[in-house]
Amino acid sequence: MKILLTNDDGYYSSGLQILCCELSRIGHDVYVVAPDGQRSGFAHAMNYNKPLIFKRLAFYCGAREAYICSGTPADCVRIAVLKLGIRFDLLITGPNNGANFGRSILCSGTVGAAEEGTLCGVKSIALSRLERGGGFYSAVKYVADNLDTLVSAIAPNVLLNINVPNLTADKILGVRVCPQSVTLPSFTDGCETTEDGTVKIVGKRNPVSEEDTDVAIASKGYITITPLRITRTDDDQMSLLGRLQR
Repeated sequence: MKILLTNDDGYYSSGLQILCCELSRIGHDVYVVAPDGQRSGFAHAMNYNKPLIFKRLAFYCGAREAYICSGTPADCVRIAVLKLGIRFDLLITGPNNGANFGRSILCSGTVGAAEEGTLCGVKSIALSRLERGGGFYSAVKYVADNLDTLVSAIAPNVLLNINVPNLTADKILGVRVCPQSVTLPSFTDGCETTEDGTVKIVGKRNPVSEEDTDVAIASKGYITITPLRITRTDDDQMSLLGRLQR
């Protein structure tokens, strides 16, 4: 397969490097277009009509071609599709350093890049590893070992959001397909002011009551797969609002 990789943690992320090495090792044609620095929390933001740095790297972990870009994760995907002229079979964004589930999906640069891939007609997977500072091998191994099955399951206008526990492969309890939770706070628990007058939004994860959703299931030690739609129209509400038409 011709596989495009990007992330929101920057091209120097060990997770991206490990994934690139593994996919190249098992015979895929891997291309990388990744941000030149940290871009977490950029969601689906894009830079229209703004010049961006786009620089080819001489070598990157076995990739056929690799580039760094000064834009957002979504910029990286759009530029890769338009500029490289390659018909990619798959886009994988991540593996992210930290979970992307529940309401945090809405601000995730990892998910935003996968959304852009879907909009560009490329089957897309957003891959994350729970917690921060852990290893990425379990997340990389799961995707690499199940690539064909995952790709065949991706429907038009849908991306797969995968979260892998920060555990060794032998300690992961299994795989569960589950919906997105809506109760996880998205970094909105407070606002702190520093001594120099700057402010920052801070948050923490509270216990989740939705036991059958991505947050609760992943936290128990399962890999979670959540299909996310690009189209956001609420069909039920469309029916209810139909009476407003004139």
